[in-house]
Amino acid sequence: VAALVFLVLVMLSSLLQDILVRVIGRFLDRMPLLAQSIFHRARGLLRFAFFVLAVAIALPLVPMGPQTQAAGHRLLVAALILLIGWIAVVAVNIAAERYVSRYRIDVADNLAARKAQTQIKVLRHTANITLGVLTVGCALMTFDTVRQFGVSLFASAGIAGIAVGFAARPVLSNLIAGVQLALTQPIRLGDGVVIEGEWGTVEALTSTYVVIHIWDWRRLIV
Repeated sequence: VAALVFLVLVMLSSLLQDILVRVIGRFLDRMPLLAQSIFHRARGLLRFAFFVLAVAIALPLVPMGPQTQAAGHRLLVAALILLIGWIAVVAVNIAAERYVSRYRIDVADNLAARKAQTQIKVLRHTANITLGVLTVGCALMTFDTVRQFGVSLFASAGIAGIAVGFAARPVLSNLIAGVQLALTQPIRLGDGVVIEGEWGTVEALTSTYVVIHIWDWRRLIV
C-alpha cells in the first residue's frame, strides 16, 4: 500500500510538472530574457522539487512502521538539502550569465569583456564545486552512520585523516590557483600565449585547468 501511494503521488507530481512546463512554454517568447533563462535552467530543478513535494505529502499518509517512517523522514531532509543546494547552484549560474551578457566579445576593444568572462567563468566553476561539496556533505550528515564516521574522522588525527588530506592537496591547490587566476588575471580568454614552446590562444579557463588552442588546432591542457 505504501509503495502504491508513493507511486501514484510521484506520477501525479510528474504529470503536474509537465502541464506547468507546457503552459509556461506557450508564453515563453513573451517573457523577459531573465525569466526565459530561469525557465531553461530550472526545468530539472522543478521536476525534483515536485518529486520532493510528493514524498513530503505521502510520508504522513502511508502506513509504515516507526523505523521505516524515521528513515523516510531522514531521506526527505536529505532531499530538501539537495534541493536547496541545487537552487543555489542555479541562482549562481543565472547571475553569472546575466553579468557576462552585459559585455560584448565581438567588438574590436574587447579587453573588458574578456576580463569579465575570465573572472566569472572561473569563479562560477569554483562556486559550483564548493556548493556541490557542501550540499552533498550536509545531506550525508543527516544519516547517523555517516555522521558518526564524519565525527570520528574529524576527531582523530590518524592515518586515514592524513591520507585524505594528502589526496585532497592537488585538487585544493588547483582550485586556489584557479581563483587566483580569475582575480589577478595574468592570462585572459582570447589572449595569445606561449607555453612550453607552444604558441596559441587561451580557449577555456576552468577552476582546475586552462585549455590552450594551439595554432595547429591541437589543445594543450595546463
